[in-house]
Amino acid sequence: MSGGNTDSARVARRTGLGFPSRSVAAIALACAVALGVAGCGGGADVQGDGFSISVSVDGRSSGGPVDSGGRQSVSIYAGQSVALDASEPVAWTLYAGNVAVPADGSTVIYGGASIRVTAVSSSRIVVDTAAAGPLPTPVPVTLVATSTFDAALVATVNLYVY
Repeated sequence: MSGGNTDSARVARRTGLGFPSRSVAAIALACAVALGVAGCGGGADVQGDGFSISVSVDGRSSGGPVDSGGRQSVSIYAGQSVALDASEPVAWTLYAGNVAVPADGSTVIYGGASIRVTAVSSSRIVVDTAAAGPLPTPVPVTLVATSTFDAALVATVNLYVY
């Protein structure tokens, strides 16, 4: 071996685009990780969370579903009933004036109207109304549904009894 180069040469196998195969694999892995992390998301998105309540007056749907963070106003006459049905178990709170009324069949007299709230299930309540005569002004009642799975999911119905 006289006069020859005694250094050993290392040959890198080349693939597409002229990069060594190890580099291509590393680039592909880095891209996959970057895409995976980007798909993790973040922040809060209350739209499309699946939480909503539906309202029906005397068995007929009244308006569309009330999504989380939303409000809907419903007007009824004394003597009519309103059913509210949530898409999941909720804690219901009914406010007549500044008083919270439990959904346990309790009746409250407010503004000349008799209002009774009954829980039918963990997601459904029925509000029955009555009055001895014509009401001088509409009686406002607020119904709030708070998800028992995520307390940030809340929907509100403002009920006006005429």
